Amino acid sequence: MKRLITLALCSIIAANTWGQTDSTNIHVGKKNVVTVVDGDDKVQVVLGDKEKGKGIEVITDDWGDTTHIRVGRRTFKVIEGNNGTYVKYEKEDKSHKWHGSFNPHWAGLEIGMNSFQNSDYSFYDGTEYEQYGDVFELNPGKSLTWNLNFAEWAFKNEKKTFGVVTGMGISFNQYAFDSPVTVNKEGGYGMIVPKDITLANTSVKKSKLHVNYLTVPLMLEVKTPLRMGSSRLYFGGGVIGGLYLGAHTKYKYDNGNKEKYKSNYHINQWKYDITGRIGFGDFCVFANYSMTSLFKDTKGPEIHPLMFGISFPNI
Repeated sequence: MKRLITLALCSIIAANTWGQTDSTNIHVGKKNVVTVVDGDDKVQVVLGDKEKGKGIEVITDDWGDTTHIRVGRRTFKVIEGNNGTYVKYEKEDKSHKWHGSFNPHWAGLEIGMNSFQNSDYSFYDGTEYEQYGDVFELNPGKSLTWNLNFAEWAFKNEKKTFGVVTGMGISFNQYAFDSPVTVNKEGGYGMIVPKDITLANTSVKKSKLHVNYLTVPLMLEVKTPLRMGSSRLYFGGGVIGGLYLGAHTKYKYDNGNKEKYKSNYHINQWKYDITGRIGFGDFCVFANYSMTSLFKDTKGPEIHPLMFGISFPNI
């Protein structure tokens, strides 16, 4: 900044001393950084982009009665009147425009813990699987999700107080069953059914269903005036769409034996989650609730995953 001010003062002196040209432009590469205009009644020096309300501008008249100094949208007028010298301050109104540049909080790493909510197992009424009850209940501590959000875009207001955020990511979901069961495609019923995997000589150590999605969010993010250091408190909310990529089951016994099977397991091809987020800087907590059942209609019980987690955006 000191260099720019020095350059501006030198330009004014040069314009007043020699007066060889009415207008002088100084370029750095292809960018015009300084403009000096020597008019009939004033000398004007502009550093930066005046049209965008940026940079510095200094205007003096030939009599030296008034000097205008503009820094961004703020103007200071140094006026020499009959009663002495005084300074008048003015500020231009800023128009609200939308731009594509915004610092959203989507891209990064998320870690979540899963549970099933509003599950309806009446699908098994009248079948041999009715006896299992809420068979696919989860162990939340072992039902983890890893979200790798690799792209983000945003549209903001000019004050950078809120923006519409979208992007892309991949979600790796693990659902660890609390009972010694796994999911299976039953040929006779053409549906997803529980399969008891208990063995006589050993017990089940863990049993999981893994489901992966390609995700695309559409969220509104709002930044508040509250700060913690250089970071601002922000809120976000919206929907996250998901495209099913693949699934498999895996279970392991205490004796070390493992089984893994790949199938589509009648997972819904598309899903959408309602999400809510709150955070400071590059850390936030969030909750995602799936409005779409995990399994296709008429192919499995109605199960809605709920995820609570923490996010490390912009890492």
